[in-house]
Amino acid sequence: MKLDELAKIAGVSRTTVSYVVNGKAKEYRVSDKTIQKVTALIEQYQYKPNAIAAGLRAGKTNTIGLIIPDFENSSYARIANALENRCREHGYQLIITCSNDNPANEKDCAKNLFLRKVDALIVSTCLPNPQDFYPQTANKTPIVYLDRPSQDTASLMVLSDDEQDAYHLAQNLLQSHKKMNNLLFLGALSELPVSQQRQEGFTRLTQEYGINANLIYAEQFSKEAASQAFQTWIAQHGIPDSIFVTSLTLLRGIFLVLLNNYQSIPKSIHIATFGNHEMLDLIPNLVICAEQNHSKIVDTLWQLIDKKLNKKKALQVENITIIPRHLLVRNT
Repeated sequence: MKLDELAKIAGVSRTTVSYVVNGKAKEYRVSDKTIQKVTALIEQYQYKPNAIAAGLRAGKTNTIGLIIPDFENSSYARIANALENRCREHGYQLIITCSNDNPANEKDCAKNLFLRKVDALIVSTCLPNPQDFYPQTANKTPIVYLDRPSQDTASLMVLSDDEQDAYHLAQNLLQSHKKMNNLLFLGALSELPVSQQRQEGFTRLTQEYGINANLIYAEQFSKEAASQAFQTWIAQHGIPDSIFVTSLTLLRGIFLVLLNNYQSIPKSIHIATFGNHEMLDLIPNLVICAEQNHSKIVDTLWQLIDKKLNKKKALQVENITIIPRHLLVRNT
């Protein structure tokens, strides 16, 4: 039911009904009898005001958009969950969408969120040049880049140091398994800057120590794509003694191949991975995890959003924040 229809049934003006709906009836001297009549009709017809229309009139929708590349990625899931709670605490609704690491999907997600007039957008982008799309499409909506950067250094970004994190992760893998005769690096989407940075950190370490490594890439950050790439590789090279993998989603694909081919995950394999999950304790292998500081990431995201939306000039937060991962070792 629309506001006009409710007003017609009540026999009052649209403006009067609007005053009652928005709790301003007393302020505009609407009689108690009219308030009671309109309130009863609201309950009878279960009238719900159009939040988007109200937001458009007010110039604010109290919604924040979030585009992530992968719903299966537990790190993004944890960030989204904590961010949704933070938004709700401050009277905002978080609208979460997923690009599946597809640039066309991401653009569609962004355009739909902009049509909904979100007050701000947080995006973990898969676009090769996001600075060529978002400023022209956002129509002054604040954009915060999460995890994956824009080349525009004036943009708001909350990032990790992927190259240095990869270097430290590879360094710890080397220290855990010094005789590396068959080291495998498995990543995905080699064209992404984040993928290139992780490979650069890994390669810098292996070159410093004179270690030969095999590098392969899956076509997507999915367990299916990882399984296909890993299956093809082990058919030619056999089981690696050490595996460096750039996401937990890809590691799941590796596990599927090992379980299908060998009915278990060989204990001799040492693993280094971006991401962390307690389920890794269920396998016997030594696993070194590079885990994001999710709470600090969410704190920083909200500070940037709050600063932009509420024009808090005194709030001291840098446009670009680098939050290093911390390493932990499972099953030592």
